Formats: sequence, C-alpha cells, structure tokens
Amino acid sequence: MEIEPYLRPLPMKEPQNEPFWEGIARHEFLVPKCNNCGDWNWVPYPACRTCLSEDLTWTKIAGHGTVMTFSVVHRGPPTFGKEPYGTVLLELPERPRSLVILGNTTGMNPEDLHIGMRMKIVYEEIPSEDFVMYRFAPA
Repeated sequence: MEIEPYLRPLPMKEPQNEPFWEGIARHEFLVPKCNNCGDWNWVPYPACRTCLSEDLTWTKIAGHGTVMTFSVVHRGPPTFGKEPYGTVLLELPERPRSLVILGNTTGMNPEDLHIGMRMKIVYEEIPSEDFVMYRFAPA
C-alpha cells in the first residue's frame, strides 16, 4: 500500500521543544510547569513567565478544554487540503495562569464550531513524514 504524501508544512523540531514532540509521538501533550510557583508556561520558554525560575518540568496536561475563539478557513493554501477547516484557540483547565493552545480541528464540520464548545486533543499519525501532530476534536 502506497503512503500518501503529506503536503502541509510541519513544525520544526528544535532542542528547546524536543520534549514536547517526544510527548506528542507518545500521544501525550506536555507543557513546561514551574517547580517554583506552579505556573504553566505555554508557549515553551527557558524560564517561567511568572517568577523567572528556570526550574521547569515537562508535565502531561488533561488533554481537553473549551473553545476560547476560532476561525473557519474557507480558502487556504492549496497544500492544506480539504476546506473548510477550523483553527481554534483552546483554553485548558490547568491553572493558576490560563493555558491556551492553538490548533486545527479534525473529525467535525468546522461550521459547528462555537465559543464555549468542549474539545479534546487527538493525535494524527503522518506516516510519510514519521511524525505525529496534534489536533482538536469534539469532546
């Protein structure tokens, strides 16, 4: 069976985000958590944005959240495939500071997106690239 090529651009794996992509490959969404103040730090950064401690641990999150805002793309780049598709800012339940992540939807009609919708993180295997990507699906 021939593997279909994946034509979308993929994120860059770099030393500072390597633990994140290793977690995604295991179907775990990891976020740096400060061991000093307990705050979550997304997008990953070398120090806590709250207390500036560099004592961070990549920690698994619950994997679900609520749509904070979204956009439905009706005409995107030709390599992005089927349209329309949804892009979502998902607010996760982890606290004390609000944790919001950006991603595309899967397994749903993007016209059904609405603010406050419950979604979960799912994982898409991309065999032609030996890569796993995260997406959001209805919870």
